[in-house]
Amino acid sequence: MAVKANVLVDTSVWIDFFSGEETAVAGLRNLIDANRITICGQILQEVLQGSRDEKAFEKLCGQMQIWNRESEEPDDFVEAARIFAQLRWAGVTITPTDCLIAAVAIRRKLVLFTRDSDFDYIEGLTLYPVSEGPRQ
Repeated sequence: MAVKANVLVDTSVWIDFFSGEETAVAGLRNLIDANRITICGQILQEVLQGSRDEKAFEKLCGQMQIWNRESEEPDDFVEAARIFAQLRWAGVTITPTDCLIAAVAIRRKLVLFTRDSDFDYIEGLTLYPVSEGPRQ
């Protein structure tokens, strides 16, 4: 039986998951059961900064600490800049944050579970196949 790759779960999925959106809940439940969820520092920051108050922040911080963590490395920032620049040269602009998340996923050969269509522009990135409807 082949081992399936870990999945870097993007902020867009976490937001939907914590708000109870069915597709995100079902998709993450499968990954939780298989112990395949990974986050990186940038995703953790984005999720936590969306907290509505200190109590929610602390609760969310505790919930996010249980997942596998992939740290950003210095070369990830260079690769993120390359991704950003190449897309900009082609007339496409996405956030530097998304470029950094993509760089981590590509380096570690992680599949990315996202609801954000900006990631569709990034070459070399493997997206988690879910029947989630249109991306945002």
